[in-house]
Amino acid sequence: MTEPLKDTALPRSPAELRQLAADLKRRNDWTAIAGLATHLPAGWGREWLGLADEVAFALSQLHRCIEARDVLLRAWELEPVHRTASSLAYIHYDALMQHKIRKPRLDDPEPYRKAFERWVGEALRLRSDSLPDRYRLAVYHASILTQKDVVAVREFREVLRLFETLPAADRNPAHRHFGKYVRAFYGLARSQYRLGRYTEARRAVFRCIRLDGEKHHVAPVFKFFLAAKVLVAQNQLADAERALRLAVDAPHRGDRDFVFALLADIALRQDRVDDAAQWIELHVRAHHRKPYVWRLLGDCAARRGQHDRALKMYKSALLKDHGGRHVTLLHIGQVHEAAGRVGEARRAYQEAAEFRRRKYLTEDADALEALAGLCERDGDVAAARAAYTRMSRLPAKAKHAEEQLARLTG
Repeated sequence: MTEPLKDTALPRSPAELRQLAADLKRRNDWTAIAGLATHLPAGWGREWLGLADEVAFALSQLHRCIEARDVLLRAWELEPVHRTASSLAYIHYDALMQHKIRKPRLDDPEPYRKAFERWVGEALRLRSDSLPDRYRLAVYHASILTQKDVVAVREFREVLRLFETLPAADRNPAHRHFGKYVRAFYGLARSQYRLGRYTEARRAVFRCIRLDGEKHHVAPVFKFFLAAKVLVAQNQLADAERALRLAVDAPHRGDRDFVFALLADIALRQDRVDDAAQWIELHVRAHHRKPYVWRLLGDCAARRGQHDRALKMYKSALLKDHGGRHVTLLHIGQVHEAAGRVGEARRAYQEAAEFRRRKYLTEDADALEALAGLCERDGDVAAARAAYTRMSRLPAKAKHAEEQLARLTG
């Protein structure tokens, strides 16, 4: 990084300072450029816009959102153009993305969400064909907001349309927006997968893989993993395993626990219990195992009839699980029921259903159906009816639940 220039050595005119910023930018010396903010006079005017733009960009590269925002808001007052609105949208988008990975956590992300929505709206009002703004809006709905995949799909499709309507000579890997084009296919596939639209998801993720080649706009491990998840959903397990083996071999600096866990899940689906356990035991160290990995090991033990060992694995899964406890509790209930411990099974099913309702404000169909069946077999028809009544509130399960209620009533 460049040594800070002494104040006496710095040029003073806006044009000279902007040229200095441009020279520093070629060396990616963001700290030095950000330091030039001290030369913006109070109430600076239009002649300083060029330097302000460089300073704001440098501040955004350093994730200093508030300082960048203040510079850009002044620029917007002087000249309300697309570039400034887009930059204001970007710095709030970047802060939200950093918050998502806890680097750093925002005290309250809501003002940042509102600011992003305001400024990306301004940017698209001024330039409706702005592919970067449209792409960030798509990612915002897919990754920052929750349960907004329908909107995300629409926005990702618009990103693809914008790139595909460029002149034919520009639609190539050298184009500055080609990376966003490729990542839009990935984002589209992920949102389609979450919506259960597996055919569309498969088409999009395979297009992403074909287009990306060796460029790695999307890390190979994530491309192949998403492809495998889609293939598992379509019950094409052999193809999914091949995709995961490519993910295992792909360059990747982080852990691959999620890859080995899905390989274990596939093996379990194929009744290869020993293979499933080995994928985890040989590749994921015990102190690195996330709750869903412990749950898979519990499933392996349960499949072998090792009820006590399965419960031990499930209890390890519950220790740090804040989002999937209902799934583990369901499996605990199934183990207890298989072992003939009706009371313990009933409590586990009830806890699973209550956690899902409390955490996600929806009913857990699997837990309620298991609870209803257990209660009916145990002679508690009233409790079975109550469980089916709750289950009937889920549109996808309403017909089945109503049929069971009619059977119990009749």
